[in-house]
Amino acid sequence: MKTIDFNCHKAIFTKFKATDKDLYDQSINLRNAILRQPYNKPITTDEMLIEKNNQFYGITIDHLLIATFSCYQIDAATVRLVSFAVAEQYQHHRIGSTLLKFAIDDLKKQGYHCMTLSARTSAHEFYLKQEFKDTGKLVANDDLGIVSPEMEYCF
Repeated sequence: MKTIDFNCHKAIFTKFKATDKDLYDQSINLRNAILRQPYNKPITTDEMLIEKNNQFYGITIDHLLIATFSCYQIDAATVRLVSFAVAEQYQHHRIGSTLLKFAIDDLKKQGYHCMTLSARTSAHEFYLKQEFKDTGKLVANDDLGIVSPEMEYCF
């Protein structure tokens, strides 16, 4: 388990599955608040079924999940990052980039070499700063009615 001090609080990095009810429920709530509320489209039961085997990463402070995302395997070398959310009060404090580095270190240990994602316009610059590259492809999310650039990072 990795920890860092953040504003006099111990931030704990964690890896979890959808079967960890407390963290997963917090993840749903955080992702709904940050990623879905602007579109008035909460995460559905069908979407939860799709992600039941994903690897989730998160940071908690005082048992409260403040940042999370999940990954699923594309092939033996590649994972796909989805649903990256950081609570508003923790955005722009390097929480997201620190969580991403923690996950990449873990994924390297698992034998992965590349991560792909679709970056929302609001997060595109963040991913560029994390050394992700645009692939030149656009991905449409019909459920949310948005089109996002496809990005990748090979490590």
